[in-house]
Formats: sequence, C-alpha cells, structure tokens
Amino acid sequence: MAYHRSPAPGARGLSHETIPRVLAYHKVTGFELGGTWVPPNRFERQIDALLAAGFRFIDETMFLDALDGRRDSPGREILLTFDDGYRVLLDRAVPALESRRIPALVFLVSEFAGRRNTWELNLPGRRFTHLGWDEIRDLARRGFAFGSHARTHRDLTRLSLEDLRAELADSKREIESRLAAPVRSFSYPFGRLNDRVRGEAERAGYRAAFTLYPPRSARPDRYALRREGIYVIDSIGNIKAKLGTGLPFLFEDFKGRMINAFAVLTPLFKGGFRRANTTFRRSRADS
Repeated sequence: MAYHRSPAPGARGLSHETIPRVLAYHKVTGFELGGTWVPPNRFERQIDALLAAGFRFIDETMFLDALDGRRDSPGREILLTFDDGYRVLLDRAVPALESRRIPALVFLVSEFAGRRNTWELNLPGRRFTHLGWDEIRDLARRGFAFGSHARTHRDLTRLSLEDLRAELADSKREIESRLAAPVRSFSYPFGRLNDRVRGEAERAGYRAAFTLYPPRSARPDRYALRREGIYVIDSIGNIKAKLGTGLPFLFEDFKGRMINAFAVLTPLFKGGFRRANTTFRRSRADS
C-alpha cells in the first residue's frame, strides 16, 4: 500500500509537527457490542481535560488554512472529527460541544442519511440510525462542518473504478446539493486507501482526505492525513499520549494500528455473512 507521494502544492514545507492534530470519534452513546463508542460522560471529561491541558479546538477551515500554508499553527491545536454521522450525536455530543463552543467536522455516509446502519457487523444493539438531511442542515446552520465518508461505506480498495468514483464523487455532489455548501474533506471508510483510491480522492476535488494510521513518511500527504482514533478503551491519559511523543505515543500508535487492522476485516466478514445468509435462504427455498 505504497501511496505516499510528494505533498500536494500548498503542503510543501509543512511537517507532521506543523499540521494540527486530528481526533476521530464515532459514537458517543451507551453500551454497544463494539469498540468505536465512548460513553457521554467520559466524552465530556475527555474534552474538558484537553481544554484544561491547553489544547485548542479548531474548525475545518482553520485546519485547511494550516495545511495550505496560509497560516501558522501554533501547536496544541486539534481538529475534532466524527465518522459516520450517527443520530446519537444529537443526544449528548452536540450539546456538550455547543456549550463549550467547540467546532467539529462530521463525515457523512450519504446514501444512509436518515437510515439505519446495515454496513456494520450485525451484532445485537449495533443498528444505529444516521442523521437525516433536515438534522444535518440544522447542524450546519449551527456551525458544524460536514465532509464525505463515501456513499455506502465500502472498502474502496476493492471496488471497480466506476464504483470507486461513485463512492467519492457522487457522495460529494449529494452532500453539496443538500447543504448548498462545498464539501472539502473526505474520510476513507475503514481508513483503507491505496494509490488508485488516493488519486481518485484528489480527482474528485477534495482538499484533504483522512485515514487513521498511514504508513510513516517524512512529510505529510494531504490525501492520506493521519487521525488518532478514540475508542471505548481509551482513557484521558491514553488520549494525551496519542497527542504526545516518545514511548507513550509509540505504544498508542501500535495499539491504534492493531485495532484498525481488525476493523478493516468488517467488510470481509460482512460479505461472508451476506453470502452465507443468501445460500441458507436458497437452500430453504429448494427444500
């Protein structure tokens, strides 16, 4: 998966240290069978601890301006992102952020807006509903930014070129049409990309594309930007280590890469379950 190239124009001269850090959350909710959720009380404590430690939360525009070299990032800046755009964010995450005047960038699975999730593993309690378009427009008016998390949340590295372009470009057009605003950022489903996927993200007109734990490189690539995934097992200390350096960071890096390696098996398991279920239904019909 050798997709690291020279930085795109505007990113030259930047280093990993001069680009603001990015956190990736998914669900802020009660217990579920999975690892990509954070209890609401813990989420609020994490945000407050980062504020108390001197971190500053910035919006998508400020992040892109730093990426483009239009402003200098003073350090200790964080872009807060949420993958998938689940409706449960309205319960506690959105009020917590608004009360603290913290901006966030939410990545939407455009085909599933207002619909229940069907692309995660079918474990009990995991059928969450995504934000509907009216809810998304309301949040946009309140200052939240929205990017694309593809059209149907498939592993983009396994798609035909036609389907890949539909996932990248059609989702961008759909969200832009619904919000009457440009979509500038993309988040790769499962953090999965390769040279072809990266190139198509650039071709689709995104200004930045985020993965989770890309291969290490000397300079940042705006179409393979790193984020630090936050999971149910993470404490405040873990998050500070993710944003730090030295051995604690290296441990968190290793842990995050292992978690993400298991997460990318989801589409494989999902496809296997779907084929097994289809076979079972056919056998029942033939009997």
